[in-house]
Amino acid sequence: MSKTADAVIIGGGALGASVFYHLTRLGMRDVALLEKGELASGSTGDSAAFVRQHYSNEVSIRLVRKSLEFFQAFPDEFDGAEVFTSTGWLFLVPPEAADVFDVNIARLRDEGVKTWPISVEDAAEELPGLNTDGIARVAFEPESGYVDPGAMVRALASKGEANGGEVRLRSPATGIAANGNANTVSTPGGDVEARVVVNAAGPWAGEVGRWMGLDLPLELSREQDIVVRPPADAPKLRRCVSNMVDRTYIRPTADGNVLIGTGHPKENEPVPADSYRKEADEEFARETSRLLGRRFPALGGSAVAHGWAGLYTITPDWNMILDRSPANESHYLAVGGSGHSFKLAPAMGQCLAEMIVEGEARTVDISPLRAGRFDDGAALRSTYGGNRA
Repeated sequence: MSKTADAVIIGGGALGASVFYHLTRLGMRDVALLEKGELASGSTGDSAAFVRQHYSNEVSIRLVRKSLEFFQAFPDEFDGAEVFTSTGWLFLVPPEAADVFDVNIARLRDEGVKTWPISVEDAAEELPGLNTDGIARVAFEPESGYVDPGAMVRALASKGEANGGEVRLRSPATGIAANGNANTVSTPGGDVEARVVVNAAGPWAGEVGRWMGLDLPLELSREQDIVVRPPADAPKLRRCVSNMVDRTYIRPTADGNVLIGTGHPKENEPVPADSYRKEADEEFARETSRLLGRRFPALGGSAVAHGWAGLYTITPDWNMILDRSPANESHYLAVGGSGHSFKLAPAMGQCLAEMIVEGEARTVDISPLRAGRFDDGAALRSTYGGNRA
């Protein structure tokens, strides 16, 4: 790796790779991406990788719309690579959330999202075998789906390298020394002098933030998913589903299995970034399988194929911090994904790259995600309450 760089990005997940690619696309060639392991080996690789647009704040809606456009056009920019599977997405809502559902559908449609309410009966046609008990309202997004996270990150990194950047794997940053706008990023392979440093370190963003002189409001939580193998005679699940009634999320996999996890609100499970159980708990697998079988009785006999646990890096309002550092104008923050930054990563990386190169984000106004919002009473809030946006 070169000993100098215009920009060093710490973290090779979806956000770091997106910033890397977009910086090189905007003409910055001397860009170094540092990843302590392999690309997408942290929270990105563990992501369920849903792409749905049903957010309840304008900045997230606008970011996810731009990101969906990015995923849809991915083969054109990335040499034919297909990483996005468009399945359509359904949102199952209980009676107590029906009123805010209507408010939010109107907001989404005002922002240009292709979505609409459908009847519970129509939802049962879209989801064969659906138990409709407890479902009051349903939203449908025909364009949404899921992404292969590892393939996406590798494509972004490869294109960034083709544009002149450099990716360094198994090369952890070990410290940052700042002297005004001059930065020295330490690595086991030697120091790198950089004009700009981007903290996109996922679960390690708090530590990198301390090197930047910041005490970032981040909490880690262990989050689990399982993949089950349905019985041969069960109806095929072809749509992605967010089930607010049972607090689960469900989607098909490319090989015909079903991925399922549990949504929020729920208790966080704080763990250290470098030492936590990475296998799904047996109790979690049993309970999640039970919830799946309750909502889709024909899937009740599904065998658990495998499971895992990854990490959410959570801010107080469960929204990203995407900003220039308040402590040093040569430092930038892409931290606190809170479990839903993967689907926003293409647009967030573009916006932060614009801020770095052009002085401000032009694609989407990201000022609501500024670092200082928690100090000035401007934290974002969810229409549905709880701890998700």
